[in-house]
Amino acid sequence: MQKHHTRASVLNMQMDPDMKFRVSEAYKTARTNLSFSLVKSECKKIVFTSPLSGEGKSTTSVNMAITLAQQVNTKVLLIDCDLRKPKVNRFFNLQSSPGLTNYLGGMKNMESIIRQTDDPNLSLITSGVIVPNPSELLSSDGMKRLVREMESKYDYIIFDTPPVNVVTDALALAGLTDGYVIVVKEGSTLKPELLRAVTSLEHAKVKILGIILNGSKIEEKEDYKYRYERYE
Repeated sequence: MQKHHTRASVLNMQMDPDMKFRVSEAYKTARTNLSFSLVKSECKKIVFTSPLSGEGKSTTSVNMAITLAQQVNTKVLLIDCDLRKPKVNRFFNLQSSPGLTNYLGGMKNMESIIRQTDDPNLSLITSGVIVPNPSELLSSDGMKRLVREMESKYDYIIFDTPPVNVVTDALALAGLTDGYVIVVKEGSTLKPELLRAVTSLEHAKVKILGIILNGSKIEEKEDYKYRYERYE
């Protein structure tokens, strides 16, 4: 496993202390809800997606992984499965390669693509080189082997995937994971697009764990900037 110094997430950025507290507490609330949603799973494998691009999906995935890893004795693996437009590596000041596609394409072994962050509880697999067949790689036997191997070593595996209304890549992980979280943005995500995303996931027969709303306006009586809603 490679070790890297990192500088990740909005949780570690310089910001107004009150704002930072609100954002941090919101992620902790989402963490609690996710934990209870999958209480029976020894390794909780959660996919983050969104209806369209620009809704804060990758930012949310990174910050949720960091928040989960802040728990005592909780090992978290964050995998960038957005093989078309990867972003997770940028939060950690890393190159995207070597990463997931390098392993799935047979160019690297499994251990060589796992990178250790500054947080001893948080590990990372970046996307790797850009490939022409991302959906096929995500549904491949190699991906299944990777997940089986990693679930014995981690308490959580977080998958950052492309927007489900744009490409079908996120659905390729349906049989490998415990549930999906949909990330939307206030003032940006339209209701028809959200309903379309929900319908796509329901057709794939996956468990929708909830919806995270990014960018909600903070009013005096509001506690959090980010909201988590359980999907029923």
